[in-house]
Amino acid sequence: MFEEFALPGFLLEAMVELGWEAPSAIQSLVVPKALEGADILGSAPTGTGKSAAFLLPIIARLAQRPRQGVQCIILEPTRELAAQVTSDAQDLLKLQQESLQAGDGELKELITCSSVVGGADRQAQRENLATIVTATPGRLLEFLKKGWLNPKTVEILVIDEADRMLDLGFRDDIAAITRQLDARYQTMLFSATLEGFGVRDFARNVLNNPVEVRAISFEAAAGEGDEAADSTKPQLPETLAARAYYAAHDEQKVKILLHLMKTMPGKSIVFVRTKDNLARLCAVLKRQGMSFASLMGDSSQQERTAALRRFSDGSVSLLVATDVAARGLDIDDVAYVYNYDLPSQAEIYVHRAGRTARAGQKGVVISLVKADEITTLERIERYTQRPIERRAIKDVGSSFEDVTIKSETKHRRAKVGGGFVKKGPKSAKDSAKPHKKVRLRDKKNKGKPDFAAKRAKKAARAAASAVTPAPEAPATN
Repeated sequence: MFEEFALPGFLLEAMVELGWEAPSAIQSLVVPKALEGADILGSAPTGTGKSAAFLLPIIARLAQRPRQGVQCIILEPTRELAAQVTSDAQDLLKLQQESLQAGDGELKELITCSSVVGGADRQAQRENLATIVTATPGRLLEFLKKGWLNPKTVEILVIDEADRMLDLGFRDDIAAITRQLDARYQTMLFSATLEGFGVRDFARNVLNNPVEVRAISFEAAAGEGDEAADSTKPQLPETLAARAYYAAHDEQKVKILLHLMKTMPGKSIVFVRTKDNLARLCAVLKRQGMSFASLMGDSSQQERTAALRRFSDGSVSLLVATDVAARGLDIDDVAYVYNYDLPSQAEIYVHRAGRTARAGQKGVVISLVKADEITTLERIERYTQRPIERRAIKDVGSSFEDVTIKSETKHRRAKVGGGFVKKGPKSAKDSAKPHKKVRLRDKKNKGKPDFAAKRAKKAARAAASAVTPAPEAPATN
């Protein structure tokens, strides 16, 4: 229970109002150690309450005594994640005013939270710097370089989604930020996985003798021995169902998607790989008269905020997004996640799927797969160690059996006179016969001439001519 942690009363009351009954695995591992002031190196699957794992000890620490300036910075890879963490922090801080007025001694001064992210008004951000600042690396580095934020007041630094940060090329920016925040006493680094992307190498440079914690999924915890304990990969939620439909071409992919959304209504996110594909799909949805919101990397902050607000409050039940939204979207009641385009990495599939089936609720992830993506689908199954159910919709899409049959009966090609002709597959009867090459000159009983035999015959004729006497001339009278 949360009461076991040394947390202020206003925090415990806020969690009761939020409906939090017991700490998640990552919260149970992180909060006690973070309250002791230890550096944290944490790994947890998506949707496991990681944000609260670092927010709870941060707020408890800052509530102990008043301080001036920005005291905590939480780095996030995207504006959406920063906005989500800001919202979570404000939910946890909403009862602190009552605690301060009561004078119970748990809180010395109000704790505030704001964002410093790209795509928003710099002046407004400067004027609203808070006790806790959630930030994206580029905008925060700009604030530090221009002297708009004093690094000497910062005591706590959180680097969230570190693998995603490094994947997006923020390594140098984060390194520059950590060098300037040299007065901090505690650093916490979290990543969906501690393998790949150079996360461990980076962690060694920014953390001081950290406590390493790993929260594993229910499936991994139910395993046996070291295999369960060493599970570091992000895991799919236990309540998630995974399905795939085969599409012979892009037009069929659109038909399958439209059919599924009409027959299975519910709050849905459709992921595409590129903004060009997003634009084409949005044009199709508009022609169908469907209401939706869209989200991509080139969207302005105002457009992003508006899209997420419409989707969150239920104004629209469909969000079409590139992978900019694959992490950090904590939106209730997302029933379906569609992979209109399969991601190139299996790990991204897991993060997309994690937008549904959150907090024990049921959800479905549906992948639309073309022939050249089947190997990717199989790679995802190996990575997640979870089967993906193959399905087909009669008179709407093709079947996975179709592409299997085609692959088993690939045409062989034989070169003829500089061109190629197709030959059908060999029959069992043909395969049983040994192959023997027959040449045209063999058919005509011709082979390479035997010059030695020819010379021998010629020599024999010459010898016979020399031995045989010439005929006598007739007598004359």
